[in-house]
Amino acid sequence: MGEAANGTDGLELIQRLQPDVALLDVRMPGPQGPAICQIVRELSLPPLCIMLTSFTDDQLLQSALYNGARGYIIKDVTADELVRQIRAIINGGTGLDPRVARSVVRWIRETRHTASDHALSALDIKILSLVAEGYTNREIGDALNFSENTVKAHVNTITSHLQAKNRVEAAVIAYRNGLI
Repeated sequence: MGEAANGTDGLELIQRLQPDVALLDVRMPGPQGPAICQIVRELSLPPLCIMLTSFTDDQLLQSALYNGARGYIIKDVTADELVRQIRAIINGGTGLDPRVARSVVRWIRETRHTASDHALSALDIKILSLVAEGYTNREIGDALNFSENTVKAHVNTITSHLQAKNRVEAAVIAYRNGLI
């Protein structure tokens, strides 16, 4: 449907043409692939974002998948294999190049271990969710029928449990670990 030389033009094409699939690179001028995936997700645009790249770097892979990429395919794939993987993704599967699959498994194991280290109660999660939405302790207290001091004590306990410097960092840790 379209081709763009950079992320800005690619995002404009996605918004205008509303394709089913967007093949993106993790590194390109302007907004890069992971950022475009995030924008597509936030705007509820239709395409499934797939990274087609030459980069096998763990950080780029994690960023792409974290931001909503449904596949990560290395560019030296054959045309037939590319089509097969795109079809698999469209049908609900994922497309991971075998060269990056080991990194994904390791990342999942590390994330699961980290998430279990940060186990929080349902109330803790609710409070952190409200913190993440920008609520003050007083507003959280009003929403949950607690006093402001009770909320403050909960936030301090949660922050300490997560080994965070402050309430914002606690919410970020919880978000990164899929807890909120």
